[in-house]
Amino acid sequence: MTAFAHHKGGTGKTTTCLQVAGFLVKSGRRVLVIDTDPQANATLGLGIHPDTPAHNIYHYYSSQNNPDTEPVPLASLIIRTISNIDLIPSHLDLVGAESLLYQNPDRYEILAREVASLKDRYDHILIDTPPFLGQFLLNGIIAADRTVIVFSPDSFALNGYENIRLILSDIEEILNKKIQIKMAVLNRWSLPVSEQSFFSKISARFTRQKMSDQTDEIKHILEDQMKREVGTVIQVPESQQVGLSNRRGMPLAFSHPEDPAAKAFEQIAQALDQG
Repeated sequence: MTAFAHHKGGTGKTTTCLQVAGFLVKSGRRVLVIDTDPQANATLGLGIHPDTPAHNIYHYYSSQNNPDTEPVPLASLIIRTISNIDLIPSHLDLVGAESLLYQNPDRYEILAREVASLKDRYDHILIDTPPFLGQFLLNGIIAADRTVIVFSPDSFALNGYENIRLILSDIEEILNKKIQIKMAVLNRWSLPVSEQSFFSKISARFTRQKMSDQTDEIKHILEDQMKREVGTVIQVPESQQVGLSNRRGMPLAFSHPEDPAAKAFEQIAQALDQG
C-alpha cells in the first residue's frame, strides 16, 4: 500500500499516482486508487465526475465519527473505471468531514483501520493524499506501508522537502510508527527538445536567464539530497500528453505508452511492484 504525498499543490502528485496505477494494471496487477483529496482530482483523472457516484469517501469518514449513523464500509465505495483501475472516489463534501475527525481520539488511523481489509483483494492500493497538511494527509500516510514524495522543479522545492520531513518525523514521534519513504519522484524535471517551443529553444541557445539558472541549481541540490537521504530517485520529463491523459480519464499506459513521461511512470510502477 503506497501513499503519494506532498503538502504543496502543483507537484504532480495525483498525476503520478494515476499514471503509475495505469502501468500496474497494464502489467496485470489488481489496483485500487483511494482519493482522499476534497478536490477529487484523482476521481476526475480516472474519468469519474465526483457528483456521479452516490457515495464517496466523505461518507466513510463522516460515518466513522457519528455514533448515530450506521458505519459505511470502505469496500462499498469501490467503483470500476474505464481503465480497469478500481477507485474509491472523493468529493468536495469531504472538506466538511475534517472538523469531525478532531473529535475522534483515533483520528489518525481511521483510514488504516479498514483499508487493511482490502489488501487481499488487490496487488496494489495507491492513496492519493491532499496537497495540504491536515487529517486526510496524515490518515493516508499512516494507512500506507510506504510513501512516495513527489516534487516539482520550483524555488520552493527544497523548503517543501524540509517541511514534509518534519511532518513525517512528527508522525513517527507522536504515533511511534516508522514512515518508510520508498522513493522521490522529481516531476516535470526536464522537457524533451522535441516538445520545447520555438521561443524556448531560441532562449536556451542565446540567453541566460537568472531565474532559470536558480531553478536548475535548486533541481541539482534537491536531486543530490534525495539520492543521499531517500535512495531511489526517478525523474519524470515534462510532456504535453500528461495533461491530456488526465482530462481524458485514461492513463498514458493505454493511450501513449511510448511518451517519454510514460516511460518514467512505468519505471516507478516497476519499482513499486518489486517491493
